[in-house]
Order: sequence, then structure tokens, then C-alpha cells
Amino acid sequence: MRKLRMNQGDPTEGRIYFLPHFVAQDRGFFADEGLEVEFVWAKHGDHLAKSGQIPAVLSGAADLTVGGPMVTMRMFAEGSAHLVNFGALVAKNPWYLAGRAAEPGFTLESLAGRTVFDAASITTSTLSLRHALSQAGLTDTVEVIELAHEDPEAIADFIAGRGPGGAADVIYHSMHALAPALAAGELHALSDLARFTGDVPWSAYITRAETLEARRADFAAFAAAIGRALDWVAATDPEAIAEQVAAYYPGYPRAALIHGVRAYKDLGLWATAPVISRADFERFRTLLIETGWFEAPVPYEALVATDVAAGAGA
Repeated sequence: MRKLRMNQGDPTEGRIYFLPHFVAQDRGFFADEGLEVEFVWAKHGDHLAKSGQIPAVLSGAADLTVGGPMVTMRMFAEGSAHLVNFGALVAKNPWYLAGRAAEPGFTLESLAGRTVFDAASITTSTLSLRHALSQAGLTDTVEVIELAHEDPEAIADFIAGRGPGGAADVIYHSMHALAPALAAGELHALSDLARFTGDVPWSAYITRAETLEARRADFAAFAAAIGRALDWVAATDPEAIAEQVAAYYPGYPRAALIHGVRAYKDLGLWATAPVISRADFERFRTLLIETGWFEAPVPYEALVATDVAAGAGA
């Protein structure tokens, strides 16, 4: 067995949308490819280029990580590091708008004159929300309240009408965070953000360019296992998926796990194969440039290793 160490980020990043690599581990797809994959966690990070998983990869403490290609784009643009996205995972924006009551017929324009509580404190999601509002001409008519740091009580406080977001009309967070309240009927999903962001490589498997060159066959095997996991997830009902991965989400309500998996499957969240397309990469790059995350365009060819995942998955 060849061993790969994968840093998953800090424990708050173990979200539902990362479940395909847990499927690959639990169903033996990595082992079938001759790999032993060790999952490790980083200390709590800031969800940006300084967060725990990126330094772990840069230092060689981890062989790969899962995270946002936005980080690889910015670091390349700044000339600080060359990280490569070698496998697609999350192919759409996984964030949602939710409210205390259902709003049939909700559109983004429904937010005009209202307040949104951005409860995640994660850069990519915040940039995506503000970009969507800007594109719809709503920047000046929608107030967005942002948390300065993560607060585990933010959703409960919103529901109860207390705290920083207590006066807001709508809350914005990942389905992983919202699903317990949605499944319990305490919140109601109003809209996903994916329809406004379009298909983008939200999360991918990332390694150093030098590590990829040295261990290309191992990363190709990893991508092949992920391809099988993506196929399995696409063909499997939410209840069975939740049963398969429940052990990786200790303390997370089973009803919420099923609810979240179903929402993400209905959305078509996961990549259909572990290859990031040029169109999706460029769409994401444009969004990030327009929101000021970085300035100069970065080349698809330098940051996406399409050959590694070629032929993997459906």
C-alpha cells in the first residue's frame, strides 16, 4: 500500500459536502487502488490561505488537502506558492439562504429592503453573496450583517431573534450548518446560491506542484477512487449515503444528515467526474477578480492538472 496523508482543515470544515472521500475510504475504493489514505485535522484556521491545511501541504506535513481553488489562484497570483488542483469535488456553491418562515416564490429580488445575516464568516461564501447581490443591482438595498468570527450559536440566535443577527430577516450559511434546523422545522430553505453563482469548482483536492510530479501515479489512483465515490453517491439514495458516512459525523443528527445529502443531491452539488473544467474554473476566476480577491488572471493550465483525473469517474 502506498500512503497518502490528507489534511482536511480544521474540524469545523468537516461538512456534508466533503463526504465523497469518506465514501471512498469506507467502501474500500482507496484500498482497491493500492492506497492507504490517512485523514488528519489541522488546528483551527481562518478559512483562507493561512488556515491549517495549506501550511501543512506546503511544509510537506500532508501530501494533499481538500479546499477551495480560490486559495490556489490567489497564492499563484501573488507568487507565494504553486499549488495544483488535481481533482474536482464540489462543483457548485453549497451555501443557502434560509428564513424563519417559508416564502414560496422567493427570488433574490425578494431581499430588497431586507437584512441578511451572513453567519458563516467564510470568505468565498461572503464574496459569492455580495457578487450575486451586485449582479442583481441589490447592493444598496440589502443590508448584510457579517460575523467577525465563527459563532456556534449564530443559527440558534437567529432563530430566537437575539444576538448580532437577531434582527435580520434571512440567514446565510452552508447546508451542513442549516440542516439540523431545517430538518427540525425551525428554519425554511429559501434559495440555494448555486443558481446565482453558476457551476464553479468550489472545493477540490489540492497538492504542491512538486509533490504531484513526484507522485503522479499515486494522485491518479486517488482521483480514480474519488471518481468511483462520486459515481456511488450519484447512484445512491440519501438514506443509504447517510448510513454509509454517519460515523464521520459524530453527534450530527441523522435526520439532518439525510436532509442535507438530499438537498445537495437535488442541487447536483458534487462533480460528476473528478476533473475541473476550464469553463467552471474561468467562471470562478471571474467572480473572484470582480469581487477583488485577486487582480491578475491566473492560468487554468498552471493550476489544474486535468491529466491526473482523466478517465476517472463517469
